Amino acid sequence: MLNFDYTIFVQFANFLILLILLQVFLFRPILGALKKRKTALDALAQRVDQLRNDAAALGRSYDESAKEKKRPILEQREAALKEAHAGSVKIIEEARHRLGIELERIKETVRMEADEALKALGEKTGHLAGEVVAKIMKRGA
Repeated sequence: MLNFDYTIFVQFANFLILLILLQVFLFRPILGALKKRKTALDALAQRVDQLRNDAAALGRSYDESAKEKKRPILEQREAALKEAHAGSVKIIEEARHRLGIELERIKETVRMEADEALKALGEKTGHLAGEVVAKIMKRGA
């Protein structure tokens, strides 16, 4: 059987003192350091989230600003394209008008030349008819 003498109480007291010393000098500092590290990491994680949100907001702000700055440029571009289109339509209409006038002038020239050629052929025909009649008369006579 076990003898309960004073050495068991001394060992128990040593064990309690060891637990107290370990608690004070080992466990509390380590747990405190772990708690500080966790607090620091949580703060850094919050800071990262905040910076991500700020970056996203800044990106959206930049996109909106870029759209606002592009809008007048795009409007100017559209206005310039419309103006260029209107100018090209005007030039095409002027060219069509000039070509119509030129076509009428050419048609008139061709008509006049055809009339002159017809008159010349008419005169030559009359002259040739007279010669043919004269030759026929000579043969017949």
